[in-house]
Amino acid sequence: MVNLPNGGSVTYSATCTIPPNTPAGTVIANNATVAAPVAVPDPNTANNTATDTDTTIVSADLSITKTDGLTSVIAGDPLTYTIVASNGGPSDAPGSTVADTFPASLTCNWTCAGAGGGTCTGGGSGNINDSVNLPVGANVTYSASCTVAAATSNGTVISNTATVSAPAGASDPNGGNNSATDDTTVIAGSGISGTKTLSGNPVPGGSITYTIVLSNAGPGPQADNPGDEFVDVLPVQVAYVSSTASSGTVANAGNMVTWNGAIPAGGSVTITIDAIVASNANGAVTNQGTIDVDRPLSITN
Repeated sequence: MVNLPNGGSVTYSATCTIPPNTPAGTVIANNATVAAPVAVPDPNTANNTATDTDTTIVSADLSITKTDGLTSVIAGDPLTYTIVASNGGPSDAPGSTVADTFPASLTCNWTCAGAGGGTCTGGGSGNINDSVNLPVGANVTYSASCTVAAATSNGTVISNTATVSAPAGASDPNGGNNSATDDTTVIAGSGISGTKTLSGNPVPGGSITYTIVLSNAGPGPQADNPGDEFVDVLPVQVAYVSSTASSGTVANAGNMVTWNGAIPAGGSVTITIDAIVASNANGAVTNQGTIDVDRPLSITN
């Protein structure tokens, strides 16, 4: 009930929220009326009703991220992309599309799971071209397990882009975050192998020498990495004395010997470790070193 003296007025301000799942094209018609009290006649009732009509649109800020967590990968090795598509609102976005065309150098299988009400196809092989449902605040996550073709040339950059797009009839207020690209450089696999021999007097109290030869058969050079390419932890039956290497850097921390360096295609490096057998040693003494250049490889003496 309101009081309206001659020439007076009242103003209402109604702030409303449209449900985010309202379809595009929905017509929202809203009527407001005013009626005089019974004892007061109204000479013109034609202006006692006002109607406002609005047609809804769908607007959803969709975004996508993509990474394999790598800057480089060895030809023939696997890599896994994680792709996440999200909806920042304000509208729901059912029937959106996530797409990813993988480069010819990759063979991929993928799975997908939704969160916050997001839904997607559970999995597939090859390229992704998936219809997804993305309510406000929801996301879908793809995990694409791929293998790099073994014949991929050294230095090839695998550039892969994933996209998300709003459904027909919907708009996206920020198209700048609708695609994500991940670049990974291919390193030609190095054919690294190793041999290990024992010389000296392997008896209690005797001096012995381990000789390790790491060879690179190619096709590409083995680049020097920040980590140690060779690690050898001597068994408890022997005590470290000294070590050398024909190239690179050799170091020790107690009975653990490490080597870091680069081996060119067709080249090799020789590492020697001098030690003394414990006076109370008994039985076989087994010593295993690990090459971790392209992938872990153990050599044992």
